[in-house]
Amino acid sequence: MRVTLISPRIAVQKGDFLGSGVPYWPVELAVLAAYLPSRGDDVSVIDLFGSDPRRLVDRGDYYLQGTPPEELLRTPAVTEADAFILYAISYMSHEDLLGIAALLKRVRPGASVAILENSQAVTAYSIERLSESFFSAGVDGLICGEACFNWDEIRTWLESPRKRRPPDNVISRWRPAGGPVRRRMERLASYPIPAWEKFPVRGYWSLPYSHGPKTGTYLPILASRGCPYPCDFCVVPETNDRRWRERRPVEVVDEIISLRDRFGVRHFQVEDLNPTVRSAYWAEISRLLLERSAKIYFYFVSGTKAETVPLDQVPLLARAGCRYISISPESGSREVMKQIGKPFDYDHGLKLVRACREQGIRTQACFLVGHPAETPETHEESRRYLQEMVRSGLDEVAVFIVAPFAGSDLHTESAIALSDDDALPSFSPRGRDDFSVLQRRRRELIRVFFLEKLKKGLDLWLQGLRAILGRPQTKMENLPRRMLFITSLIRRRRRSERA
Repeated sequence: MRVTLISPRIAVQKGDFLGSGVPYWPVELAVLAAYLPSRGDDVSVIDLFGSDPRRLVDRGDYYLQGTPPEELLRTPAVTEADAFILYAISYMSHEDLLGIAALLKRVRPGASVAILENSQAVTAYSIERLSESFFSAGVDGLICGEACFNWDEIRTWLESPRKRRPPDNVISRWRPAGGPVRRRMERLASYPIPAWEKFPVRGYWSLPYSHGPKTGTYLPILASRGCPYPCDFCVVPETNDRRWRERRPVEVVDEIISLRDRFGVRHFQVEDLNPTVRSAYWAEISRLLLERSAKIYFYFVSGTKAETVPLDQVPLLARAGCRYISISPESGSREVMKQIGKPFDYDHGLKLVRACREQGIRTQACFLVGHPAETPETHEESRRYLQEMVRSGLDEVAVFIVAPFAGSDLHTESAIALSDDDALPSFSPRGRDDFSVLQRRRRELIRVFFLEKLKKGLDLWLQGLRAILGRPQTKMENLPRRMLFITSLIRRRRRSERA
């Protein structure tokens, strides 16, 4: 079968650099691109964002960044495909996916179109919850979770989706599955090394920013999948059934070294949802990296559970190349965390920040505002805890406004009031009735962070210098160059419109 894998453009909400527009790599699509040839399929890849991240299309409240799909309709990847698999990389790109699906159905009505869920990102969503919108756009079916475990079944269904009963991890537009959707998951599963040679990696490298601290060249890594915690604001409990699945440490190290040698990269952004659930896991990986003289650097960019990083492991992580750890206190209030469903050891969080500072590992703390359980009093607890973290050596803070992402408990329970259902679903959800209040709370926490950093002497000034020079060691230091880059694209676009 000739299969074309498509990753959509990235949505950038106007006036927002804190909750949208982060360039996540389509890791699971790259894994599938490596796996399908081993099953005898001919694979093509279209990465609309990576192919031209300097293109912007105005969509009212936001921009779509990347190549418009209309420009690729005459390429063999479209004209010769038997089936298209579109990657639901982000909830913010949902409308773009619908447009791509409808376009493909018009120009290639005989080809099957399926959506592949991104189950490994908190910015993604449960495609099952939005099935009707996909089917209205002409999509034949939704592949929930990972596709490698039963690809032969999925391929057979794709050959004739109107006539064949779908596998139990596929939701069909044409035929019922015969039961609830069941995402396939395996612990200690072996995965092929992602086929990044099929993707426009230089497009990602050309940007002055990335999900983690931007280095010249880098690649993402998924060492584990899933997360065991039941956070009510998060889609992951549904898309992963609260299961954490590690890969064998030797397999992870083999992948890192292979990618290092094939692409000449020495920086790897660890995109695991919760990489250190088993506290010894990255200690084992670190020892292997040292034994094999890998001489690489890695960054935990998606956040991890602070308590699962023992303090005595921090020197080992640093020696192996760890330079950045993001943790997620979410709130300084134990009561709010109880409602979220995620306990947090506040004392250990402070000790971990101090230990990382001593070993040269930069740290980020992620906070949420706008949870239904939050009050002015609990927000004050977050403010005080953030102050303590900065005094302990915290390098940066990220503050997100809770949004009802499809598949989360807050979305299912309609626990958050929205005044505009069509607003872009991001971590700056302008459609929330109380958005202006929450934006003030967000700005207050950011202000507290900067004021405390100023008290620490040169720290903040050095971060500003690194940001200006384009040598960031934190995500925050990406921000000035990112703002300049997007602003320049907007100005160039306006000039071309006037010409």
